[in-house]
Amino acid sequence: MDNKSRLKQAWAIARIELRRAFFSKRAFWVYGLALFPCIIFFGHNVVIRIRRERLSTRALVQPALLDTIRNGESAETILQRLGKPPIDSERPIFVPRREKDGVATFRIEPRVEAQFVRLNIAFPAISGPSPTARIYEFAIYGDNDSVNLALKRPATGSRPCTPEEGPDKAFNNSLNGGKDDCWCTHEQSGFLQVDLGAPYNLKRILIKYAVARGERTDLNRAYISVQASKDNKNFPIIVNAPGWRFFGELTKRRQISYFDGTREASLNFEDGKLVNSTVSPLLNFEEDRRIFAGVFQYFYLRLAIFFGCLGIFMNLFRGEMLDRTLHFWFLVPARREVLLAGKYAAGLIASVVIFVGGALLCFAVMLHTHNSAEVSAFWQTSGMAHAFWYATAAALGCIGYGSVFLATGLLLRNPIIPAAVLLGWESINGFLPDILQKLSVLYYLQSLCPTPAPKDESMPALLQLLLAPAAPASRTWSIIGLLVLTALVLWVARYAVRRMQISYGADV
Repeated sequence: MDNKSRLKQAWAIARIELRRAFFSKRAFWVYGLALFPCIIFFGHNVVIRIRRERLSTRALVQPALLDTIRNGESAETILQRLGKPPIDSERPIFVPRREKDGVATFRIEPRVEAQFVRLNIAFPAISGPSPTARIYEFAIYGDNDSVNLALKRPATGSRPCTPEEGPDKAFNNSLNGGKDDCWCTHEQSGFLQVDLGAPYNLKRILIKYAVARGERTDLNRAYISVQASKDNKNFPIIVNAPGWRFFGELTKRRQISYFDGTREASLNFEDGKLVNSTVSPLLNFEEDRRIFAGVFQYFYLRLAIFFGCLGIFMNLFRGEMLDRTLHFWFLVPARREVLLAGKYAAGLIASVVIFVGGALLCFAVMLHTHNSAEVSAFWQTSGMAHAFWYATAAALGCIGYGSVFLATGLLLRNPIIPAAVLLGWESINGFLPDILQKLSVLYYLQSLCPTPAPKDESMPALLQLLLAPAAPASRTWSIIGLLVLTALVLWVARYAVRRMQISYGADV
């Protein structure tokens, strides 16, 4: 049989196998991998459109006016100069008191007459093997602001962590007794109560917490309240501090947003004064391009195409072994390498259509929200080249990974283990010496990408020091290298399929 007839046979097999490659239930999740970034970018576009419509409900502000905003200005001054904003929200909040000595002060307004004062901790700090609450000092002041009414008064509280850390330690006006000179409890809803001996007009409450003793800030309290009572029966709340750490002063926060058609100005006020502002484009074309580059290289190349090819190509032979149908192909009057070529062609067509199509669709969705003039200028300069090289990288990824997983499915009964090893090798690629990085499929695929992937700023500093990506290869050598690798792997697969023996009982 001549080569032309073998090609016809291989193509006939490929057409039959395309149904399995595209619609196999075992690999149907591949479409989710390919379309997931499109859904993310589409959702981002919807959010931007909603934001733009909301900001456009009022007249647009002149761009020059946005540049005149300065910190410290009052809200009334800015409103008078820029006009009524499309977004204006105000709410009162408790602003954290961050004294360096670890002391939180609560003023009682209006003053309350009480004899019994109770500190409740709805949720203690998370530290060590169990949640722990520590209060080093709980002081109460009345009309005479220099006299601590709670000093050495009878105290009760939740079960202490140790006998040495009882409620009385919070009312001894001392921090010098070491770690045990505090009230400590492991109770989930702890309380600390003191009897002042007689009713007083309460003016101020002072609490010294973990930082006052030089401990970590994560040991400070969260979700606390203070109650007071004359009769030790009815305890109205006089201090309620919801939120992390202690909160002291009630502050009015206001957020105002303006829009000039391109940029959004977000202004944050506290007690009527501008404390910070940001003026930034609602859409940033260059930033979105960098985000797409990161999505393509970190998601498509490292995960989607890798696992997609794993699902498609391993299913071509291993799937038929599981379905007990592979022997029908071996009865067909065609050489096994022709069968191999046909199945590989079917998997390659399916993977290229799915992942190249998914990447280009995601690229189009990313561009769709941006200004038409900006997008048109991009297409006229480098846009077509970018789309071509992203598509080429995706297609070569399918070619390379597809051949590897097809061969693995022929050579091993359990291909998951070598797939995991290969994934680990590709994942640590950037940390390897240059010569080892060049033994990776990912290295050559990334060399084809038109935009470098943004660095992960959240990566620990030590890992950033160890990360040393090799200089990218030229695109010509990247393509040649990947094609040569694919040819070698398929050559190995050719000998494997020739010697393959069907034993369903050993594989199921």
